[in-house]
Amino acid sequence: MPSIESFPTKRGTAHFTEDAVHFDESVVGYVRSLYREYWQSNTWWRKGIFVGYVLALLVGLGWFVSAVRSGDALLLAVVVGLLAVLWLANYARGFRSSDRIRLDAIEEVSATRGQKGLTRPRLVITYTDGESTHKRRVNLPSLYTTDGETAYERARSAFGERGF
Repeated sequence: MPSIESFPTKRGTAHFTEDAVHFDESVVGYVRSLYREYWQSNTWWRKGIFVGYVLALLVGLGWFVSAVRSGDALLLAVVVGLLAVLWLANYARGFRSSDRIRLDAIEEVSATRGQKGLTRPRLVITYTDGESTHKRRVNLPSLYTTDGETAYERARSAFGERGF
């Protein structure tokens, strides 16, 4: 019987049942994890990272409002178009955002620790859905958080206990 039933993700939590892995992720979960991992930390520089996230959100929102008010439709179209192209490229590569993946459909789970300050720890789950093979990227908490390294090892162990 596996001992690890869940692990934290960047935007929420992954839970295992007898036959599947469920991802409970949302924008609210992302904000909650940012608050918990950075602002509630006892380290001043982690609080600084949280303030940086908040300021970046406010600057981005201010830029968007400014572009809409000034009628800069071309700039908005370029930004939205670029985001759409990136999303479509990811979709064409087989990535999906399934909230539930059956364990018997999983073909492979690859884990990447990431590099502190450059990339985030993540899992890529390759699974079949009917006749098609898809992938699900699961971003894990940053290595800058107090539990980042532990969350990565816990996620690897959870899938390792299940034979992946």
